[in-house]
Amino acid sequence: MVSRMAEIDDPQERREDALTARIAATMRRKLAKDYPPADTRRDAHPKHTGLLEGVFTIDPTLPADLRVGLFAEAKSYKAWVRTSSASDKPQSDTVRDVRGLAVKLLDVPGEKIPESDEPNAQDFLLLSHPSMPLGTVRLFHDAIVYSARYSPLVFAAKMILTGRSRVLKELDAARIRPASPLEIRYWSTTPYRFGADRVVKYSLLPTPGEASPLPAELPEDYLTRAMTQRLASEGVSFDFAVQFRKDGMPIHDAAPRWDETVSPFVTVATLTIPAQDFRTEQRDRLAEELRFSPAHARVEHRPIGPVNRARMRVYRENSQFRTHRRGIG
Repeated sequence: MVSRMAEIDDPQERREDALTARIAATMRRKLAKDYPPADTRRDAHPKHTGLLEGVFTIDPTLPADLRVGLFAEAKSYKAWVRTSSASDKPQSDTVRDVRGLAVKLLDVPGEKIPESDEPNAQDFLLLSHPSMPLGTVRLFHDAIVYSARYSPLVFAAKMILTGRSRVLKELDAARIRPASPLEIRYWSTTPYRFGADRVVKYSLLPTPGEASPLPAELPEDYLTRAMTQRLASEGVSFDFAVQFRKDGMPIHDAAPRWDETVSPFVTVATLTIPAQDFRTEQRDRLAEELRFSPAHARVEHRPIGPVNRARMRVYRENSQFRTHRRGIG
């Protein structure tokens, strides 16, 4: 039985619904323009660098105040882990980019939020940057609509002319060229409920190990090759941690980073990725077919904030469009 959820101050952003609808429609038009129907990619993080089998294990020593929702019992869940790059069209791994890691836990019991269309899954979507430079629905809208309708330069010009050049600097700083997706830290950037009355952000931290050097020569798929080489002989693991919201930490804007000196991350689980061969046609097909969304969540871990609400709607509508266009199902 889920405890009654307390009210959290999470008002809608001005024109949130209209802006979200336009984001989704613009993305669908772009997908239709960029891809033939049978090869329509997803609208976010279209290039995967790997789809890995994993195990997500809840820490059995958690104190009572952390045993909430998914974390209430010391259990292990099978998981799919998709590593990706954020560019709106697939490009070489050598190009600096925001990197993504999405985790889908399987056979998860418990009540899910009404927006979820996967009753047995819990997803966590994370990025290689601690905050989301496009932290409001309005900024997301402007970046997507201006870039698609005109050019990314038009969006950049608007940011400069309106005194928000910091957004462009943060977007550039978020683009990285790591040695391996298995050796960097990831953050949710957006907030989620943690039970009845608390709010958290998530992070995945690679457990200590020998870091790989960046090769002198980088093939276009060097990130996939790096993971292939590592997982051919050994597994890797990440600590999964939560950061509790304190006074002054915003929900309505995902751009400001919540101060870790004020509220440190606390480890609640471990994600283990065993040694494996993931470079198969079957795995690549599954990487394209799996759907990841903040909406795949237990009620105790509901996504909150305008950006999360927009993502849930956009991902659902555009996933349905992509599935229909590809003739899947």
